[in-house]
Amino acid sequence: MRTHPSTGRKCLYVMRDDCIGIDGMEPDEAEALIAALADHIVKPAFVYRHHWRPGDVLMWDNCMVQHRAIQDYDMPQRRLMHRTTMGGAVPA
Repeated sequence: MRTHPSTGRKCLYVMRDDCIGIDGMEPDEAEALIAALADHIVKPAFVYRHHWRPGDVLMWDNCMVQHRAIQDYDMPQRRLMHRTTMGGAVPA
């Protein structure tokens, strides 16, 4: 679980490669639940897929979303990215 540092709202933090267990659950049971949740959150109904155009700016709140890069551009196409980072909570 994560608690949003500004709103105090709790959210479920599921990263298949980062989650190593769930307190109070047997390892096999926890692994199965983590896998099921990780599969659930990437279903198309829950995914925003941005189609880039010149001049677009996209920002998201890492505390409350899952994100990943998809190589959907021709190599060696140049891209310009800027990163903005603000302090926040660490998963419990």
